[in-house]
Amino acid sequence: MLAAVAGIFAPHGMAQAPWKPDKAVEVVVGSTPGGGNDKTARTLQRIWQDGKWVDHVVVVNKVGGGGALAYTYTNQHAADAHYLAVARMGFLTNHILGRSSIGHADMTPLALMGSEPTVFAVRADSPIRTVKDLVERLKADPQSVSVSLGSTRGSTTHFVLARVAKAAGVDPRRLKAVTFGGGAESVTNVLGGHIDMMSQSVDNAVAHHHSGSLRIIGISTARRSAALPDVPTLKEQGFDVVMGGWLALMGPRSLAPAQIAYWEATLERTANHGQWKRYLEEGSLEWQFLASQPTREFLGREYDIARALLAEIGMLK
Repeated sequence: MLAAVAGIFAPHGMAQAPWKPDKAVEVVVGSTPGGGNDKTARTLQRIWQDGKWVDHVVVVNKVGGGGALAYTYTNQHAADAHYLAVARMGFLTNHILGRSSIGHADMTPLALMGSEPTVFAVRADSPIRTVKDLVERLKADPQSVSVSLGSTRGSTTHFVLARVAKAAGVDPRRLKAVTFGGGAESVTNVLGGHIDMMSQSVDNAVAHHHSGSLRIIGISTARRSAALPDVPTLKEQGFDVVMGGWLALMGPRSLAPAQIAYWEATLERTANHGQWKRYLEEGSLEWQFLASQPTREFLGREYDIARALLAEIGMLK
């Protein structure tokens, strides 16, 4: 009898008590207010507070090091599930390139929450009307088409362009790729005729495509986007490139199973919430949800893919 009672109270014999936040939750982003990650964090904040799922949520902007400052800050709060970071591809590439000491294996993946397609867009009067037109010009002279990647080389938008070029037999390192301060500047330079094309996240181009000032010639989704039913995929045009700019939520290192379980359940509920789906739809993002362990495995695969692509575009020595 005593042995049985002892077993009940032994640490390894107890079911772990449920966890929930008991102070303010900080959603940490590596961009300034108004940026894409900031909008994501503030959407989460509204859903959780309006629904009274989480009593107090604060969005914290930690700008610097291409997101490295945000991840460092989050990871400093080991074992504390009141801190979450919004992560994109730069989280992996910064670690691969040595710009950040923190990688996906150093933090706790909580969920994958969506995917942002890349589009190729040109000015409405451009002679480049299809992706085949683009690659024919690139094959003749890789420097003949100036392409904006947004603000960063080695990004998803760069990877998609490089993969199309490689599929066409063009060395991705020879492309005339340029960067600006962000997507808005890319649009301005395409519209002004200063560059020929942009490879950008879809939300930077969709409104201009619908207005007729830009023409999107391809999108990196597996199927046509509901927001852009007139735009053929890269795959439809003969280039087997399907790649999205994923969106993940990361916790600091050493979170307990009960803490992970809380956020898995909350984030899955969030992913299926109407307000979150509207947020994705308005930004032309694709719905996606993976729980903690599948997200960990996904990030491991993405890390290997990103390393190989960085080498192909000449950024990894």
